[in-house]
Amino acid sequence: MTALTSAFSAGFLTYLALVVAIGAQTLFLLRQVVRREHAWTALGVCFVADIVLLAVGAAGLGVAAESAPWLVTAMTAAGVVYLVLFAAGTLRSAVRGGRSLSSAAAAENPEIGPSEADVVALTGRLPVIDPATGRLPGRDGGTPSRGPRTPAGGPVRPAAAARPSRGTTATLTRVRPAAGVVARPQASKVRVVLLALSVSLLNPHAILDAVVMMGTFAQSFGEATWSYAAGAMAASAVWFGALGWGGEKLAPLMDSPRVWRAVDAVVGVLMLALAVKLGLGLL
Repeated sequence: MTALTSAFSAGFLTYLALVVAIGAQTLFLLRQVVRREHAWTALGVCFVADIVLLAVGAAGLGVAAESAPWLVTAMTAAGVVYLVLFAAGTLRSAVRGGRSLSSAAAAENPEIGPSEADVVALTGRLPVIDPATGRLPGRDGGTPSRGPRTPAGGPVRPAAAARPSRGTTATLTRVRPAAGVVARPQASKVRVVLLALSVSLLNPHAILDAVVMMGTFAQSFGEATWSYAAGAMAASAVWFGALGWGGEKLAPLMDSPRVWRAVDAVVGVLMLALAVKLGLGLL
């Protein structure tokens, strides 16, 4: 493997590990995808913003490296510490579990993140009627909520539940809601562009990852700095393309705590290995 290929692969894997997360930008893009609200415009703006941030990081810190070589060494050491902390956090999340698209969306700013209806449309997770009562279960687990009723006044029962067995309980299922529920655009293209810029260029996490961390790591590859940056840009293109073409199919997986435990474990190990490699390069 040549130095350029090695740098490209390192940039690709490192940045992919950083962007594959349920952050404000990912939640915003998933919302636009499921609502059909200028989704590709939002994806394009976020991708271009990523390219700009990565280029600024590689070029800006390159200039700093020429005028003050010690600064890159210091920032690389700080980057190693950041990666170790990042790896520790993701590995701890992998052990604890509980992370999901639904929980992240509930904690996000409603102006940016998906609503409850959007999450339902993305994940297809809907409660089904209790076959024992023909009604939706109540929040307190006791009194069921009122549902449709027959002309005789009784509750509507699914055909499969005409003779419910004893001890049956309500369960959850995944369905694919009709696209028309969320298909009508609700926001102007200008507003979508502004929101996309805000979750990209005004996002502290994006600036830290793309400019500071990736720019610092790129300098450690010397003449292959821009190959490293190109790998990171390719990872950005793959991620945003995956959200655009397969966001609705990826969402149910992103809503699974088990899947995120596996993702966090892989990302944590990758970040720890990168930290070790960069740390040894400082010795």
